[in-house]
Amino acid sequence: MKRNIFTALAIIFLIQNSPQCFAQGGLWSLEQCIYHAIENNLQVKQAVNNVDANKLNLEQAKFNYLPSLSGSAGYNLSFGRSLDPTTYQFIDSKAVNNFSSSLSLGTQLFAGMSKRYSLQRSELNLMASVQDVQKAANDISVAVAAAYLQILYNKEQVANSQNQLLVIGEQVARTKKLVEAESVPMGALLDLEAQFAAESYNLVNYKNILANSVLNLTQLLELKNNDGFDIEVPSVDALIGEAPAENVEDINDAAQELPQIKASKLRLEIAQTDIKLAQARLYPTINLGASYGSSFSDARQRPVMTTTGQIYYEKYPFFDQMGDNANSAIQISMQIPIFNALTARRNVSLAQVSARNTEITMQTAKNQLYKEIQQAYTDATSASSRYESAQASVLSSSQSFDYAQKRFDAGAINAVDYITAKNALLTAQSMMLQAKYEYIFRVKLLDFYKGVPITL
Repeated sequence: MKRNIFTALAIIFLIQNSPQCFAQGGLWSLEQCIYHAIENNLQVKQAVNNVDANKLNLEQAKFNYLPSLSGSAGYNLSFGRSLDPTTYQFIDSKAVNNFSSSLSLGTQLFAGMSKRYSLQRSELNLMASVQDVQKAANDISVAVAAAYLQILYNKEQVANSQNQLLVIGEQVARTKKLVEAESVPMGALLDLEAQFAAESYNLVNYKNILANSVLNLTQLLELKNNDGFDIEVPSVDALIGEAPAENVEDINDAAQELPQIKASKLRLEIAQTDIKLAQARLYPTINLGASYGSSFSDARQRPVMTTTGQIYYEKYPFFDQMGDNANSAIQISMQIPIFNALTARRNVSLAQVSARNTEITMQTAKNQLYKEIQQAYTDATSASSRYESAQASVLSSSQSFDYAQKRFDAGAINAVDYITAKNALLTAQSMMLQAKYEYIFRVKLLDFYKGVPITL
């Protein structure tokens, strides 16, 4: 799990700090394609934004342990008969200026440990969102790898089609000379020309399929312009081997470290924490507070005694009055939930139901992953068998075509038999290509489930 978190954090750093480092054009390796796709994929960016939001939520959950401090100040201008807030006596005046200010400090001493559970929830939520980043990156990586291999497959199909067109073109030219020499009938030339037209159509079709597969990859890379875009063509024949040695259970055990499984487990912990949060609201809440304040009124005067014992009144200066009128208080309060229409207990029950649903969601994710592994394993095993059979078929069809070509050159068979042998070879080659790239993709996918990055 630590490796997954480190990888996800590296992805977040990449997206937030890395410049656009690949030029649009030139040959792209699979690793470059995956790197660029992760950096520019909108789903990955959205997942990174969720991580940022959950970081802020976690910071707030920590700050909630701090006491709250607030201040207030007010000014009041009254006319006529009014109450002097400093003496609580009524006065008659044209205008009275009053000023008051206060500071208050408060903290929650106990609330059923709701702050602790809120902090735990925020920590788990952040960890789950980090796994979501890795999951989004994994999804785009697999999609890019599939698109990349599809291009490699289509390139080989185009190359085979070009070779077939070249071969049939040579036969058309040769047969045309033979027809002109009246050595073979005109029908043989017409059959070959028809086949040449069909091969030309196939080549155009394969090129269009290749262009669409390139477009698909560039769209996954979020490239606005794919002019000049092309990929490297690595040697993949060395990747062809026997059926996977591991069984499905071993691969599935390793796949439990995948981010979607980690995220589902973390969200189950979140749901269980939500139950504790709901239960915390059944307990009393104890709060501690303190306040300090003062006030001023320009209508207030203070008595002054002279040395002769006479008393007169003078203006009460602002700062003197604020100091003399200062007051402070400390308070502690407890709120006990007695009856609130059973809302609190119902919320506990709802949280428990939600936790059960989350557990089902987690199990669904595990089951889905197991099915995907089963399917990939079956497909890889099947592709391995089909590739071996296709190799034998290509060898046999190649020998048959070589023999048919020699006989056709000698005039022992007609053009139809020659074309039939050639098409059989083309079909066998196409089947072998399909099996080869299907095997490579499925084996790479199985390795990916085990935590091995996709490379060629």
